[in-house]
Amino acid sequence: MIKELSLSPGERVRLVSDIHFGHAKALVREPEELKFLLEGCTHLVVCGDLSETRESPYQAEGLEKRARFLCMCTQAGVQPILLAGNHDPDEEFSLLKLQGGRFYALHGHALFKEVAPWGWEYLKNKHISRELIAAFPDADADLCRRLELARAMSVLVPPIYTRSRVYRNRLVRFLAHSAWPPERPVQILLAWLTMMPRMRRFADRFFPEAETVFFGHLHRRLVSGGRGGRRYVNLGACFHHAACYAADLTAEGAVTVRSYTPAGYEGPARAVR
Repeated sequence: MIKELSLSPGERVRLVSDIHFGHAKALVREPEELKFLLEGCTHLVVCGDLSETRESPYQAEGLEKRARFLCMCTQAGVQPILLAGNHDPDEEFSLLKLQGGRFYALHGHALFKEVAPWGWEYLKNKHISRELIAAFPDADADLCRRLELARAMSVLVPPIYTRSRVYRNRLVRFLAHSAWPPERPVQILLAWLTMMPRMRRFADRFFPEAETVFFGHLHRRLVSGGRGGRRYVNLGACFHHAACYAADLTAEGAVTVRSYTPAGYEGPARAVR
């Protein structure tokens, strides 16, 4: 569940998140579009949701593209490290501890006991979701149990990607998808506004030694400073109505972020630490 990695001089980790191979709204249609991400690094960390691996209409395509991407990593001599997200909860590791605990990477769904309190899976199944949360009373103090809860919540009910009723009018269809029930947009906005304070509290509780924490899940890229000089990097998502970062970490502890799309990098790298 927790993997450790120590870089040697000359090695470089690149971190990305939320590629969502197979999803209808993923910006990356073919894995080969991301070949540029494998240049200039020795390790590639995907902080969850690389592909759709849960049983769903997107599963077969997601798994096929995941396999092709891993072959690309092998051919490029890059070691892939795939962390579990709520769309691929069956990945072996949920948390990556780097350089003895100076840096941590995770998907970010463990920030919420509900995993995605704005998601239809939770909004339509609150009762059984709360029963599952109650079965993990130690999730506030035990990191492994918190990660186990996130994994269990991700597979509690089948994924729901669209509304059961299809509307012809595009505006009505958009509102039905994004704004109903009203609790959905409220929870999305609340998650965006509070994600950095929430991650600060999570890190203070479970890995207070961290200097920088990398995560995704919220489809909202952002770099923020924290008390004690700690940095928080949300890598965003390569997804419709979102933007994303690729972050680089060197053995010496230098951290940079760079915006990218499936067409390549956008602008120069920016130092974070």
